[in-house]
Amino acid sequence: MTSEVCLMNRLAVVIAADSATTVTHWTERGSEERYFKGANKIFQLSDHHPVGLMIFDSADILRVPWEIVVKSFRHELAKKSFNSLSEYAAEFFSFLEKSPRLFPPEIQKAVFLDNARSAAIRVTIRQHNPDEPDADRVALNDNLVATRRVELEARPLPPNIDQAHVEQTLALWREDLIKLLDEWKEAFGASYPSDMVAYADLGMLEVLKDPGKQMGKTGLVFAGFGDHDIFPAFCEFRSCGIVAGKHVAIEVKQVAITHETPAWLDSFAQTDMSDTFSMGISRDVYTSVMNTMNDGLNEFAKAVATAVGADAAIVPDLPAKVSAALAEMGESIMAEARREHAIPMRRVLGVLPVDEMADLAETLINLQSLKEKVTKKSETVGGPVDVAIITKNEGLLWAKRKHFFDMELNSRFALRQQTRLV
Repeated sequence: MTSEVCLMNRLAVVIAADSATTVTHWTERGSEERYFKGANKIFQLSDHHPVGLMIFDSADILRVPWEIVVKSFRHELAKKSFNSLSEYAAEFFSFLEKSPRLFPPEIQKAVFLDNARSAAIRVTIRQHNPDEPDADRVALNDNLVATRRVELEARPLPPNIDQAHVEQTLALWREDLIKLLDEWKEAFGASYPSDMVAYADLGMLEVLKDPGKQMGKTGLVFAGFGDHDIFPAFCEFRSCGIVAGKHVAIEVKQVAITHETPAWLDSFAQTDMSDTFSMGISRDVYTSVMNTMNDGLNEFAKAVATAVGADAAIVPDLPAKVSAALAEMGESIMAEARREHAIPMRRVLGVLPVDEMADLAETLINLQSLKEKVTKKSETVGGPVDVAIITKNEGLLWAKRKHFFDMELNSRFALRQQTRLV
């Protein structure tokens, strides 16, 4: 896990991230987690223009670290620029699809089929009764596959994946997946459905319909200025990986500072402390409050009905009435939070000097790190905090940045950087 924030006013955008990363290994004893605190999550997207990128969740795409991908893109981008921030994102996603050196076709195929096999097996795997006849197991699996296929057909395709691409992928890789499933069956003695073609197609559809669930997701936050932007902006996406040659990116939000919107604060991944600072209440506490009020309203309605000698079950649309009252109270709580916390905070943030914005961003990450340290067994947020400032004219500047080497001992590195940017 991680904690990241993005602060904006009309002067600049500030992005900050911790350095913690979690690596999970599966052993015969189950999952084992290791924690490291040296990950880089903020990158300069262009050497010549004021654009940065922040990542969270998965640290790689198709077995390639995002850090390598971003730096390769930066080299290819060179001095090219775009009018808006969203165009930088589109160019980055196009680069992902057109990089066979980073993502060879055979690797794309191997990763896709491996996830498709796992997805198919998860549909049919269950605890079998050793006395259960094989025919009954096969019949049950046939039913599971058919039922799941109907559910998948009703789901929409993700962005950048169309039906023609689905049909082409099924036709090209169906036989290869059947072979992988047969190998698994021989190795583990699994019980499969009778129709292996339908089984293989189901596994591939699981990946094609929901690649984020099957292949993992990475949060991507593009921040900075396009050529035509006066004020900064950021756009957030979820990258679901490259699916049979097509990169799937789901847009989450776009926020731009304008003449009417002077400031913005947003947080990503672990957000409790940032939410508390900006709204006066974190999402987990708000959810807990709403659940408690829901239970309390239902019990109160039953108590009132009992007090007047009636049965609460005969009250018309009681659940709907409780839901309506709960929604009204929830909106009242959030309106108060906006009035007492969010609006004053944004008013101050709108006039905050750039250096104080950087200090605030670092403080919010440190607060989240402290909360994780004292409330949880594992520290999933921590390590050095990287802080980058992006302005229209100065570009991306580092307020705080860790290195895995001592800059004073590597003067030639600085000289090479100077030569490259000339």
